[in-house]
Amino acid sequence: MSEKFIIGVDGSEQSRAALDWGLRRAGERGASVELMYVTDDTFLSESVAFVSEAQKASDEMLAAECAYAKRSGFAGSVTGTAVVGHPVTELEQASKRADLLVLGAHSGSRFAGTFFGTRAVKVAAVAHCPVAVIPKPRTAEEVERVPGIVVGVDGSEPSKRAIAVAAAEASRAGVPLIAVYAWMPPLTPGLEYLWSEDLIAAQRSAAEEAIAIGTAGLAERYPDLELQRKLVQAPPVTALVEAATGADLLVVGSRGHGGFSRLLLGSVSHGVLQELPCPTLVTRAE
Repeated sequence: MSEKFIIGVDGSEQSRAALDWGLRRAGERGASVELMYVTDDTFLSESVAFVSEAQKASDEMLAAECAYAKRSGFAGSVTGTAVVGHPVTELEQASKRADLLVLGAHSGSRFAGTFFGTRAVKVAAVAHCPVAVIPKPRTAEEVERVPGIVVGVDGSEPSKRAIAVAAAEASRAGVPLIAVYAWMPPLTPGLEYLWSEDLIAAQRSAAEEAIAIGTAGLAERYPDLELQRKLVQAPPVTALVEAATGADLLVVGSRGHGGFSRLLLGSVSHGVLQELPCPTLVTRAE
């Protein structure tokens, strides 16, 4: 059975970037595509006539995006769904019938609080399938491309799942897998002098052991995979954002479905989605 991708659309430049990315990936994977447009009814009148007009406008927007998808050259199946409702709730429900949910990411006050923006983070926290959040493409003048797929290693179950997904993605794409382990010596203000060079060396040795354990078995499973291990003395979000700037994909893990709190997504996943250095895939717990 082929995969199904749901791609959020709204006609903006940012959502077109997500649509283009999603269509390319669907074409590579032989997946069918469903485009979804949600009119936020939070501030709409509840009158029947007003809701009817909102639905009509949604249908027109969706038809335009479906036409764009077909003009792009995508040869697979494209369907569309237009609804009036709460965007996070509607996408959370839609994710139950998808193998991947693809969202664009807006920035700036114009789009603050709209369907995408920070709501992409909320959707990623509650979705029942993996979620890809796609930034607006940047030019070579803006950022140097770094071929490869980046994943964080920290020994947690979400990290283990992310590593497995990232390795499969890198092997399929024929690009390096860049495994990043971020470490920091415990800092107690005013007592930094207690950390000798020997203690720092011990911390680094522990980090080397942790990244070796986290990536163990990948060489046997993917003999042709180029694996790059990076130890970075920095906070995890900073390390991942720097490593992934210009990369093909960043893969991060979530703690699984369970509610709207950002903590259910994880502070690191939440942080990188706020920065979004490249297309970012949030994996789900098994």
